[in-house]
Amino acid sequence: MPSSLLRALLFRRAAAAALAATAALALVAWALQVVRVAPEVLTSDTPGALVAQVVFLPLVPIVSFVLPVALAAGILVAGRRLRAEGTLDALAAAGIAPRRIGTPFLALVLLAAGVAGGAALVGEPLAFGALRDAAPTLAAAAFSGRAAPGSFAPAGPGTDVYVGRRDLDAWRDVLLVRRGAPGDVTELAAAALRLADTPGDGIALELRDGTIRSATRDGVVTASFARLRLPFDVQALRSRIEAMLPAGMAAPPSAVFDAATLGTASPRDRYLVLRRWAAPLQAILFGLFAAGLALRPAGTIRGALVLAAVVVLTHALLRLLEPAAAGGPAPPWAAVLAPHAPAALAAALALTRLYLAKPV
Repeated sequence: MPSSLLRALLFRRAAAAALAATAALALVAWALQVVRVAPEVLTSDTPGALVAQVVFLPLVPIVSFVLPVALAAGILVAGRRLRAEGTLDALAAAGIAPRRIGTPFLALVLLAAGVAGGAALVGEPLAFGALRDAAPTLAAAAFSGRAAPGSFAPAGPGTDVYVGRRDLDAWRDVLLVRRGAPGDVTELAAAALRLADTPGDGIALELRDGTIRSATRDGVVTASFARLRLPFDVQALRSRIEAMLPAGMAAPPSAVFDAATLGTASPRDRYLVLRRWAAPLQAILFGLFAAGLALRPAGTIRGALVLAAVVVLTHALLRLLEPAAAGGPAPPWAAVLAPHAPAALAAALALTRLYLAKPV
């Protein structure tokens, strides 16, 4: 079989297994994220375009997170299937060196690293920014969808709104209750309530023709008003949106290459920006290690256990070192690179055995 056809065959087998593993892991992670967070953000009044953003944009960071693991699993599974079919043994018997057999796997690793890098370095910041910019509209839609006549609806931490009826874009016969420190309660009764834009990216509750009653430990104060604006807590909703994406992805894609931006950022922000390199780095290290394991005549279960141990150790070290980098004691770049040292060592050992092996 010509070498080009052989490489294409091995590449397709490994790529198909890696793609299937990526799709399966991403689907599970995406479903868990959407089921957990979407009900808190979406209502019947949410525009369809925003529904699509909330539901599908989280797939971008999810893919960058699961791709390195799925790539390694796919290469390992493909290698073991090829060995079970006798393909690898036949190639070795034909005098083809393991390093030549592994070339298609290495090409797949580089391709996957490019995809993971694009998703982590470009896709994640853009997805996070789109959802962050949509927070005011999502907050307004969430309030509008939950403000049902005859019931209270949340309007921010410690704030609930009761509406008597709805009239086009306004609510009538409104009662707003805001609770502060223990014993501090503010009640506002108004004839009408509307949602209004504010400078920047916020929104406000605009009340008309009402009274206000503020009860504190010092006493009770009452007043009337013709028009009153209260800020709507968009940050509360924004925190729910950020739960669907890795934290700290607000910086633009260029931040990871901008020394001035990194130099002026806080240690936590600097670490979160530099951590975008974790996905392509893991794709290379996990993929190379898996390729070395796949071409060795060892048991499938043993190889899978070793690979799983390396993956778990890498992510555990990332989680353990994150507080040190975010708090300042550890350099952010070291907190990103150090957890990948075990995977780098494992990949180096696997490739050394692969390239030192001779044809049969």
